[in-house]
Amino acid sequence: MKALITTVIFIVTIILFCTSCEVDVTNDLSIANSAPRLVVEGGLERNLNTPVTRQRIRLTTTRDFLNNDETVPLVEDAVVTVTDGNMAYDFSYSGNGVYTNTELIPELNTTYTLTVLWNDEEYEARETLTEVPAFDRVYSEFEEETLITDEGYFAKFDTTDPAGVANFYYHRVARNGAFIIVPDPGNSDVLVLSDEFFDGQKRVGVNPNDEILFALGDEATVQQLGISERYYNYLYEVFVQSSSGGFSFVGNPPPESVRGNVRNMTNSDNRPLGFFYTADVAEATFEITE
Repeated sequence: MKALITTVIFIVTIILFCTSCEVDVTNDLSIANSAPRLVVEGGLERNLNTPVTRQRIRLTTTRDFLNNDETVPLVEDAVVTVTDGNMAYDFSYSGNGVYTNTELIPELNTTYTLTVLWNDEEYEARETLTEVPAFDRVYSEFEEETLITDEGYFAKFDTTDPAGVANFYYHRVARNGAFIIVPDPGNSDVLVLSDEFFDGQKRVGVNPNDEILFALGDEATVQQLGISERYYNYLYEVFVQSSSGGFSFVGNPPPESVRGNVRNMTNSDNRPLGFFYTADVAEATFEITE
């Protein structure tokens, strides 16, 4: 796990899936000439500590199987809308495949529907925003080197899980303003988790990522996201299938075996990739001290 520290990459949302199988696709025109499919990345976030002023949805496509060009194919001509049952919010194109809206302020217990009109087809996804518990305390602790971790300071927190409610969490950690994630399948049990075994309990000394080390004077930002069960299952599979070669939520579609929540309403055979999520964010930023 130590070696993976050097491969950390800035996060925004999906992964590069590496496979050991070799296939001669040059003799299989159905694979070699497969049409690009839409990839949806992003969602809505409610953050009372650092309000999100611009909600973002990124649209790209998969590449042809035999296309060696590593440039991410961007979708620049889609019509993107999010509705809450009463209001419709148009997302305008702002470059690099990203569509944004500055007027939508996510509210708890509200179901949001994403609609994408592109290439004569309609895509749809739906998520409900649920509340995340706040931090009781955030702090840092110094730990000696072990077989799986290096010596250094770790960001930790205490929090209390609501009783009698099925909660699902996603943890994000930033060092000096840069969010970091390690491409380690083992993180499927650390970065995302359910409260199945700690429902209603106080959680003490939670290390949201035991591969993110800090030095004295560093600035640490810890986030705990309240997410849906569907998004939890999706992220879990994404992390399980992640590669030690590195991954990024920018430009690389998820493994096709990982189903997202986006549906093609026009042509069910042309299945899109990715996930439209909603998340309530508990956040704390502090300096690493002795």
